[in-house]
Amino acid sequence: MTEEHGHDVAAEPAKGGAESAAGQVAAALVLALAVVAAVLFVGGLDDTAAQNNKPAVCNPPKATDAPEYPALCAALNRPDLPVLVGVPSEHVVNAYSSGGQVTSAAGTKETEASAQVQLGSVYLQVSDNRDLSVQSFDDFLRPRPVPGSLLGHPSVTYLDRTTSIVFKGATASSGTGGIARHLVVAKGAKAEGGSYEIAVWRQDDATPDDAILLRVAEAVLPALPGWVPAA
Repeated sequence: MTEEHGHDVAAEPAKGGAESAAGQVAAALVLALAVVAAVLFVGGLDDTAAQNNKPAVCNPPKATDAPEYPALCAALNRPDLPVLVGVPSEHVVNAYSSGGQVTSAAGTKETEASAQVQLGSVYLQVSDNRDLSVQSFDDFLRPRPVPGSLLGHPSVTYLDRTTSIVFKGATASSGTGGIARHLVVAKGAKAEGGSYEIAVWRQDDATPDDAILLRVAEAVLPALPGWVPAA
């Protein structure tokens, strides 16, 4: 089982320049790198879909969820998702908001926009990075992400590790989990604009296939409201 780090993160003030971009990337990565937050809690509390052997619908948005959440979840929780992931016999058993609150150094708070689904041992997440650019990830991530292109839009890919949580009675221990693959894609034709991000990882700590990430991204991203089709 994996668990996400805390949501309240110190980031740079939302000002122009390199320091601002670095702070935005750092804030986004806290939520992206620890990709499995609510699996432990939401997944453990809502087994209705699994019991009924029916695909889960997206959890209704809460007052604390980002306004982008319903559109993100609807785009990710598509009927053909099990086929895209390569597990056609599975179905989505949880679909919910996985965004968290980020607090800047100035004390302002912003809710990150993200949705997450679970199909068996596979988890997927889509996030709206708003005005955070693909170029920002390339500039501030170390090692640098791998540049690329998807559907005519600039993109970068990178890897990170989840955190493993093991429960023994009333106690819990943590350790290094498996690999999560991330794909950050510009909303438009230029790397300097806003971006969306899709991540995939597995509860069993096996490394997810890169092809899964690409198939899901090609299907999900064009369905998002801010996506600008390539000319």
